Amino acid sequence: MASAGIVVVAVLDPVAGAHGPVGGGVGYISSVDGLRPPVLGVIARVLGGDDRLQLVNYSGKTVVVDGYDGEPFLRFTADGVYENVHSPATYLTRARDQATVSVPAFASPKAAPSWRKVTEGSTFAWHDRRIRWTGSGLPPVVEAAPNDRHLVFRWRIPASADAKRFAISGFLGYAPVPGAKTSSGTSPWLLAGVVGVTALALLALGAGARRARRRAP
Repeated sequence: MASAGIVVVAVLDPVAGAHGPVGGGVGYISSVDGLRPPVLGVIARVLGGDDRLQLVNYSGKTVVVDGYDGEPFLRFTADGVYENVHSPATYLTRARDQATVSVPAFASPKAAPSWRKVTEGSTFAWHDRRIRWTGSGLPPVVEAAPNDRHLVFRWRIPASADAKRFAISGFLGYAPVPGAKTSSGTSPWLLAGVVGVTALALLALGAGARRARRRAP
């Protein structure tokens, strides 16, 4: 029976080591599905599950990303990336938890843009609340069936390239995390481990009984 005890650790270990996407909301994955219409040389992707949106501009064009109220927010040019200090989004996107940041009184979506360089390169990433779930509870589809995979919503971030409009398009998905409780209150990984260990223990008992019968006179 000593071998059965070793198997218990191996089978149940995934419960102890289960984790969600690094840096983002546990169980949530946000993905870019394209630029509409496409802009050659502009690349967008999500980092950390649903944590940050990254844009790379190799197009040679001036790309401007809109803020939460439609104001100019970020500007990608041939000589670097700039943020609009008058855009509230400039401050709200600096941390995932917006409660930890403050927006200065002079920031207003109606104010004329004032640009400040943030990097010499062509790449920048920010915490954009439009790509993640920001509700206080679970999304309704997840609440209704927490053990299933779901499309939570599709998202769209307006932008322009040399003043020609396009949008970064994507979607937020949800997948149950290993180790989370099922609707019956029991982890599916724990159930699998118990079933596996029970089966192995029965096999070990059967093998021991067969050896005992062979040794018997």
